[in-house]
Amino acid sequence: MALARTGFTLGIRPVSSLRPHEDIIAANVELIASEMLKDGVQKDPIIIDRDSATVLDGMHRLAAFGALRIENAVCCSVDYSSRAITLRRWARVYTTSFGDSFDDALGALGSVHRTTLAEAFGSLETRESGYAVLTSQAAFVPEPNSDLGRATSAVRSLDSISQEKGWKRRFVPEDDIDLPLQEPRNMVVLLRRLLKDDVVSAGMTGRLFPCKTSMHVIDPRPVAVDFPIAELNMATSEILRKRLEGREGRLLPADSVYEGRRYKERLLMLNQ
Repeated sequence: MALARTGFTLGIRPVSSLRPHEDIIAANVELIASEMLKDGVQKDPIIIDRDSATVLDGMHRLAAFGALRIENAVCCSVDYSSRAITLRRWARVYTTSFGDSFDDALGALGSVHRTTLAEAFGSLETRESGYAVLTSQAAFVPEPNSDLGRATSAVRSLDSISQEKGWKRRFVPEDDIDLPLQEPRNMVVLLRRLLKDDVVSAGMTGRLFPCKTSMHVIDPRPVAVDFPIAELNMATSEILRKRLEGREGRLLPADSVYEGRRYKERLLMLNQ
């Protein structure tokens, strides 16, 4: 089948053996669990690093399996060192309520100093700064310190402040922050440039990133395996292989929309 030519491996793995590297959003887990029960299938495989079992894509699906007491999951194991897998970031966009300012949020971060957008982006790329807060008028970065632990603590503080104040929070790919930055009420937060070692370390140690931090581009990305959830607890990789026999897969071009999301990479539809 087409998947064999990608270097990826599909198999059945115990949910308990998989290592998330990010927090989850409870509402997303509830939605996915509800959709799985309605559809009766695991639509997409959980994508994992074959060496560490760190979950690269599918954190909320993994949590949904736990909520539904499903013991096994269809996983796609990948060579995380491959150039076919690139690591990007999600940016947080907080939209303040009318009349609110960013002052309280910035004050809660402790020692940050004002700089230009260009300097802030540069310090993130060199990993000199752990994070940056960006607005339409200026940027703010902490004192030079690339410690991810402090950076993620700052992000969680901003999430808490945002929730307390009733600000809207959304996530956009790091390449798409120009438009949000044109709105004066928006505050954009971005962590430093991530390394694949950062992701694996989070999975192995359990020191998780905040939700929606990393974004993996996997080309081609396997989707639509459509395995019945009623059979997962008793499933084996051999059973999965037999079910997939005869499926050649179909490649969708980059920038295709699947399940309401636009993907930058090609998609390999496994239900064909």
